[in-house]
Amino acid sequence: MSFDLVTIDENNVAHSNFVTYSYETDCFSDARLAFYFQVVQEAAGMHAAQRGCSIPAMHQEGKTWVITRTQMEVERYTRWPEVLEVETWAQEPIRLHLPRVVRAFDKTGKLLFTTHTQWAILDLESGRPCRPLDMATRIGLPPKEDAMHHQEIKLGRRQSIGESERVLLTSSKPTISYLDTDRNQHVNNISYLNWALESLPSSFRNRLKVSHADVSYLRQTFLGDELLVSTYAKDEEALLQDTAELEHIIERRESDGSKTTVWEGSTKWKKREELR
Repeated sequence: MSFDLVTIDENNVAHSNFVTYSYETDCFSDARLAFYFQVVQEAAGMHAAQRGCSIPAMHQEGKTWVITRTQMEVERYTRWPEVLEVETWAQEPIRLHLPRVVRAFDKTGKLLFTTHTQWAILDLESGRPCRPLDMATRIGLPPKEDAMHHQEIKLGRRQSIGESERVLLTSSKPTISYLDTDRNQHVNNISYLNWALESLPSSFRNRLKVSHADVSYLRQTFLGDELLVSTYAKDEEALLQDTAELEHIIERRESDGSKTTVWEGSTKWKKREELR
């Protein structure tokens, strides 16, 4: 496997470039949020792969990677055909998670987005998490004297709207397709995000774009599962405002009729022009 598209410097920071292709943009030629999430996933994957820790390599060891949380701050959305200069590095393990930072810059060096993620290593046979210290050693961490790339990441509990306060804005039932699944044979994390955003009206998304997203992957889902996507806000007129804070929940209907939350997140929105 060739890794010509990624380099790792002496501080264990991986560097790679990504192009904003036209099919990764919306009808206004602005990059889609899902594209930024894909960049995060790919940059992390290439870094791990160059250190012998790709998902196929992990499968041979009876293990796999899963992402459990993503928190992203967007400063600006690129436009076709801009290039993103991306850097990523792993952080000290926190309990059963290996944190990772991914940052992207434009060609002038201006920050596009910053993402903090949490990853876990699962034993394929038992499905239980493995301690991440060995994996952190294999991937390599920035030295502590490299303050820029040695940040303290503690993703606290995400603030959510209380059930008594929240108003249901939209709901939908997506169909899981073959292309939603990945190398772990479960639904890829990008699909959950797309389902949440696609449930919103186009008139809202034409005006606003996400400036902050904080999502958690709680349960695996598979082909044939029945899902329900719900979006809430405190204000029933939230989709008509120039800013918005939304909460998204995806539930799976179980065979006994009960519901299990498999994905949840919150998004903050700004006028499209403010993120260009």
